[in-house]
Amino acid sequence: MELTGNQPTTIAPAPSTVLKADTTRTCVLAIDDNTDFLQLLKDMLEPCGFEVHTAVNPVKALEVFQRDKEKYQLILLDYYMPQLDGAKTFEWLRKLNPKVKVIVCSGADELRLRQIQSQHKIDAYIHKPFRVKEAIETIHRVVRQPLHGVN
Repeated sequence: MELTGNQPTTIAPAPSTVLKADTTRTCVLAIDDNTDFLQLLKDMLEPCGFEVHTAVNPVKALEVFQRDKEKYQLILLDYYMPQLDGAKTFEWLRKLNPKVKVIVCSGADELRLRQIQSQHKIDAYIHKPFRVKEAIETIHRVVRQPLHGVN
């Protein structure tokens, strides 16, 4: 199933993607200028055991992140936003907390997303529109992997 911000957001997670009750919830900050897409991310990830916070403005998101930078283990970041682009937002996120994992969520073509990943050392990317199962698998993989630059 492919999803965009214009579709209903009620999503039932596959049984294999739900975290066990004794697992600590991973705290996610989703930054995107599309409120429908942010709601879709919340609806998709919260039933899988994630605690999802959202921000439509990257400048405000950086303010929130700076106040509580150790709280967030994962950032889902739109690359093309009007107030501050994904590259600058990513640079600030990593300056504030070099350990935070970042996944870019973008509608850019696949080649451009691979270039972004190699230029900015993001942990992964999710191409919009995406298949729910593949997006959740990417997010789980990034959350479980060791910190970038750490063996």
